Amino acid sequence: MPDELPAPPAPSTLDARFYEFLNGLPHTRYSDRYIGLVSDLGEGAGWAFAGIWLASLDGKRGRRAAIASTAAAALSTYVAQRLLKPIFRRNRPWFTREAAQVVGGKTPDHSFPSGHTAASFAAATALAMAYPSARPLLYVTATAVGLSRIHLGHHFLSDVIGGALLGTGIGLVSGLAIGVQGQPGRARKRSSPSLETLRRSIAG
Repeated sequence: MPDELPAPPAPSTLDARFYEFLNGLPHTRYSDRYIGLVSDLGEGAGWAFAGIWLASLDGKRGRRAAIASTAAAALSTYVAQRLLKPIFRRNRPWFTREAAQVVGGKTPDHSFPSGHTAASFAAATALAMAYPSARPLLYVTATAVGLSRIHLGHHFLSDVIGGALLGTGIGLVSGLAIGVQGQPGRARKRSSPSLETLRRSIAG
C-alpha cells in the first residue's frame, strides 16, 4: 500500500499565532493553579461575591449594582453557551493545535464565544456603570479572565473578543434596565467603596 499523505498543517492565522504565543508561555504547577483560579472566578462566582459585598457596603446603589452584574453574568453565560456556541460550532483549539497545553478538563462544548469572558465583561460593565472610578480595574480584571482562557489552552483570541463584546452589550442593557447609576462628584467620593475594597471584593 502506498504511504498515506501527511495531514496538511493547521493554518497560521493571527488567532493561531496569538494562541501559540500565550499558551506557549511557561506553565508551572503554581502558575497554572493561580491562573486557573482567575479563570474559575471569572465564570461567575468571583463577580457574584463582589456584587454581594458591594450590596452590603453601599446601600441601594450597591444592591442595584449587585443585581445588575449578577443578572448580566448569568444571561451572558446562557447566551454564549446555549444559543451561540451551537450555532457557530467552532472546535476547541486542541483539535487543530497539536502542541496545545491544556490545563483542566477538555470540555465537550464548542469554543466561540468564550463564556467565561462574556460573563466577566458583563459583570464588569454593570459594575462600572455604578462605580465609574473603578472602571479601569474592572476591565483589567475581565481582560485577565479572557487571557487566562487562552493561556490555559481553552480558547482562541477571537473567542475572547467575541465574549467580551457580547458581555459588554448585555452588561450595558442589564445596568440600564435595573437603573444602575453612579453618583457624580463629591457624593460619589463619600459613599463609594474605595478602589482597594472593590479590588478585594473582585479577587474574592
